[in-house]
Amino acid sequence: MRTVTHIVLIIISMSLFYACSEKEVKMYPSTEESLPSVSREFVDNLEYLGVILDRPNYHTWGTSVVQSEDGKFHMYACQWKIKHKFSAWSTESEVNYFKADNPEGPYQFVKTILSARPGGDKDGVWNRYTAHNPEVKIIDGKYVLTYISYPEKGAISDAKIGMKIAKNPEGPWQDVGMIMQKASEAGYPSYKSLRGTDNNSLVKFRDKYFLFFMYNPRMVPMKTNKGSRHDNTSLGVAVADKLEGPYIEQVGSVFAAPAGKKVEDLCAYVNEDGIISATMCDNYGMYSVDGGIYSEMDLGHFERTGEVVMVPKSIAWEARPKMFPNQDFSKGKTVYGNNKYERPKIIMVDEVPSYLFLPSGFNDEGKPWTALHGFKINKK
Repeated sequence: MRTVTHIVLIIISMSLFYACSEKEVKMYPSTEESLPSVSREFVDNLEYLGVILDRPNYHTWGTSVVQSEDGKFHMYACQWKIKHKFSAWSTESEVNYFKADNPEGPYQFVKTILSARPGGDKDGVWNRYTAHNPEVKIIDGKYVLTYISYPEKGAISDAKIGMKIAKNPEGPWQDVGMIMQKASEAGYPSYKSLRGTDNNSLVKFRDKYFLFFMYNPRMVPMKTNKGSRHDNTSLGVAVADKLEGPYIEQVGSVFAAPAGKKVEDLCAYVNEDGIISATMCDNYGMYSVDGGIYSEMDLGHFERTGEVVMVPKSIAWEARPKMFPNQDFSKGKTVYGNNKYERPKIIMVDEVPSYLFLPSGFNDEGKPWTALHGFKINKK
C-alpha cells in the first residue's frame, strides 16, 4: 500500500512539474525572428503640438488626462521638485491635478491629490514611498485612479499597484488600497519580477476589468552590450470581475520581449473598433530604437482562450531627432536619458483616441527639468 501511495505521489509531482513547465514556456514566446512586421500608420498620423505642460522647477513625467461630462479636461501628472534630482522619482513623486477647457491646454494647477508619502511615512505600509505613474480612467461612471508605490526606499523589485475612486474628477478619493503585487508562486509572469508589478494601465472590456502591468523576469538570456539589468522587461495582465478586485494574474504574458530587448509603459484603451489597443515604449528597438509601438489584442485568440495577447501593428513614435530631423537640438539639455519620449498616454475625446501625450527627458530650452509634449492623432 505504501508503494502504491508513493507511485501516485510521484505521478502527481510529475504532472505538476510539467504543468508549471508549460506555463513558463508559454510566458516567453517572443524572439526577434517571430515578431510580426508592422506599418507606420500610427506614427504617420501624428501631428506635433509642442510642449503641453512645463512646470518650472518640477519634473513632469507620466501624465493622464480624462474628459468629464461637461467637456472639461482633467490632468493627473506625477511631478517632483528638481531639487531632488530626476532619479528621486521612486521616492518623491506626487500626483498633481490640473484642469483645462480643451485637451491641448493650457492646463492650470489646482492641487496635489496624492503626496510622495501616500501611505504615510511609517514602516509596514505598502505605499510608503512615491505616488508614480498615475492613470485615471472613467469606468462605471467613476473616476478610477491607479498608481504605483514602494514599501521601502530603493525597493524597485517590489513595486505595487494601488487604486483610488472618486465620483468627481477633483475628489474626494476613496482609497481601495493595494490591488496588485508580484506573484508569490511560480508559473505567473510577475513571479520574482525585478520590477514587481510596475506601470499600471486599467481598462474595462466585455464586463471584466483588465489591469495591465510591466514586469521583469530575467529568465531569458541577454545579449551582450544591450541595455541594463532591466533587459527583457515585458507585459502582463490581471483580470477581475469587479472594479475593486480581486485581480487574478493571467498565466501567459500579454507581450514578452525577445532576449536583449524590453518594452514598458503600456497605455491600454478600447479603440473605435471596440477592442483593446495599447501604446508602449520600444526601448532597444524591436522596430525603432527609443521609439514606441502601437499594438492591438488578438481578438480571435481571446475569444478561443479568454487570454489577452497584444500584437504589434505599427510604430507609434520614434526617437526625437529621427522624428524631427530639421530641428536644432543644440540649445537643449539632457535631464534624463536620451533625446526621446517615454511614458505614453492616450487622451480620449468623446470616447475617441485623439491625442498622444509623451514626456521627454530632454528639455529643448535647456531648462533643468522635464516637460510633457503633445501630439494630435489625425485619422486619414
